[in-house]
Amino acid sequence: MSAKTVREILRTKDAAKIFSSKGVNAIARGEFGLLLDVADRYSDVLGDVFSVKDVFQECYKALRSDYKFEYYIKNLIAEKILIGRYSLNTATLLNEFRVGSNKADCVVLNGISTCYEIKSEFDGLSRLSDQLSSYLKVFDKVNVVVSEAHVAKVQKLAPPSVGILKLSRRDGFTEVRPAQQSVESVDVNMLMASLRRHEYLALVKKLYGTVPLAANTKIYDECQSMLEAVEPLKLRKAFCAILKATRKIDKRYVEGLPRSLLVAGIEYRVSAGDKIKLLDNLNIQFSKETLCTTQFLRQSGTS
Repeated sequence: MSAKTVREILRTKDAAKIFSSKGVNAIARGEFGLLLDVADRYSDVLGDVFSVKDVFQECYKALRSDYKFEYYIKNLIAEKILIGRYSLNTATLLNEFRVGSNKADCVVLNGISTCYEIKSEFDGLSRLSDQLSSYLKVFDKVNVVVSEAHVAKVQKLAPPSVGILKLSRRDGFTEVRPAQQSVESVDVNMLMASLRRHEYLALVKKLYGTVPLAANTKIYDECQSMLEAVEPLKLRKAFCAILKATRKIDKRYVEGLPRSLLVAGIEYRVSAGDKIKLLDNLNIQFSKETLCTTQFLRQSGTS
């Protein structure tokens, strides 16, 4: 397949769709329509017999050269930082973690909480200042992951304590400037709103050894009041520890997925039963004859 043809396909973003939550869950359910449509476009680089996993692999290669969108960069963070620098035994990763009116793209929890806000070449920077302001009030360290095109602008927009990581052509991260430990006061209202009920109760118990005895309608306010009295560094550390304990990665499942689906395995909601089916379905094989038959049926309106 020529580079020109690949770029034309990627401009329609069809190849990227199979990496979406909808695309991955479809595979788990045994629905292969979208995948076969994409496989047909990549038929020149697929063997006469190919697996579902092979299609993901070829699409991921194409994304690497022509369309490094948010999913792709998240996957690199999971691969090179979560696993490459730490491990699934010692760290966890949160995706799209709500903080106030914003959602942090990736948060790695090890001994500290480190936020990674992604600004690919396809993203604008209009919301960056507000996003970073929110994240600094909750996380220990904050980084912006950028393409070459955004480096200069982000250096001007981001506070000095925010780190900047540039995505290299070879899929590495070059540190333009390091992230510093945040000295911002913790916004407890924002922090509480980011947590589930059992998490903020666990946080209070970790810090105080008990939870407040109050009516259900008042428990939230009581917890917030107690957390506001905690020294910021101590609160940040406990916040990180609680999230790391309550939002564990399904290690066995994630390790069974191909590297191109690493962040999908961490982020997407998939039932326990469908996880097993997805791992099995990735090995299902198709032939190019199947692609020809499928396309003929669709064009003739009999499918």
